[in-house]
Amino acid sequence: MKLNPKLKSVIIFCLKLVVTLVPAYFVYRNIVSDPEWDVGDLYNLFKKNSVFPLVLALLCLAVSNFTACLQWKLLLEKQGVRLKYARLLKLYHVGLFFNNFMPGNVGGDVKKVYDIRMQGGQDTVGAGFTATVFDRLFGLFFITLFALGVGALFFIHDPEQRAFMWPSVWIFLGFCVMFAGLLSRRIGKFFCRMAGKVLPEKFETRLLRMFDRFQKFRSKKLWINIICLSMVTQSLRIFVHFFCGIAVGVNLSMSWYFYYIPLVAIVSALPISIGGFGPREFLAQSLFARAGVPGLESVVIQLLAYFVSLILSLFGAVAFLVGQKPTPIEPAKNAQ
Repeated sequence: MKLNPKLKSVIIFCLKLVVTLVPAYFVYRNIVSDPEWDVGDLYNLFKKNSVFPLVLALLCLAVSNFTACLQWKLLLEKQGVRLKYARLLKLYHVGLFFNNFMPGNVGGDVKKVYDIRMQGGQDTVGAGFTATVFDRLFGLFFITLFALGVGALFFIHDPEQRAFMWPSVWIFLGFCVMFAGLLSRRIGKFFCRMAGKVLPEKFETRLLRMFDRFQKFRSKKLWINIICLSMVTQSLRIFVHFFCGIAVGVNLSMSWYFYYIPLVAIVSALPISIGGFGPREFLAQSLFARAGVPGLESVVIQLLAYFVSLILSLFGAVAFLVGQKPTPIEPAKNAQ
C-alpha cells in the first residue's frame, strides 16, 4: 500500500520530533536530578563571567563563515559556476539561517542548491548539488581528522577516553571509502552499472553525470586550497565551543573540545532530528561528563554555540527577506 505523500511527510516529521524530544527529556532529567540543582544556577553561570568570550565566539564563527564560503566558491568554479564572492556570501548565510530550523542542518544546503539554480538556470542544479554535498562531506571528514589527531596525541594512553577514538576511526574510514567512490572513475562507473540493473535507465544516466561532475574535483591545487580552508574553518568552529565554555566558567583544555565536538557535529548533521536539537545536547552532556563538566554547563555550551550561530545567520534572514534579482553566471574560463 502506497502512503499519501502528505501523510508520509507528517509521519516522518513526527518521528523526527520524537527523536528530538526524547533525548531532550533525558538531558533535562539528568540536570534536575542533581541534588544540588537550583534554577538560580542558570543565572549564576552568566552573572559571574564576562560576555567577552561570547564576542570572541562570534568573531570566530564569522571568520569561519567567510572561509567556508570561499571553499564553496572554489568547488562551484571548478564546475563552471562563477559568481561574485559577495553574492555567494549572501546565499551562504541564507543557507545557514535555514539550517537552524531544518532537520539535520541540511535544509540550508537544499536552499543553497536552489539559489544556485535560480542564479544560473536548470543547468547549474547539478553543479550546485555536487559542490554543496562535497563541501558538507569534506567539512565533516576534516573535523573527524581533528578528533583522531588529538586522540592520538593526548588520549591514546587513557583506556577510558581511548574508546571514543573508535567511532572517529570508523567515520574516517567511511569517508575515505565514500571519497574513493566519488572521485574514482572506475568505482563510480561500476556503482552506476550496478545501480542501473535495479533502477530505471534515466536514473543511471543522472548518476553518471553526477560522478562526472565529481571528477572535476580531481585537482591537486584544489585539494591544497580546500584542505587549508577546512583546517581554518573547522578549527574556528571548535573554538566557538571553547569560548562558549569559558563564558559559563568551564575551565577545560582545548584538546577536549577537539576530541569531543567532532562527534557532536557528526550527530548534529544526521537528518534524524529538528535542527540537531536533542541528540546533540544528549551526546555533549554524556561526553563532557567524562571530562568533569557538569550536565548543565555542557548543555548550555551547546545552546550558546547554537545561539551564536543563530545571531550570525540573521544576516541571511535579512538577505532572504529583502531578496535580489538573479545575477547571470559568468562563463567559466577554466572549469577542468
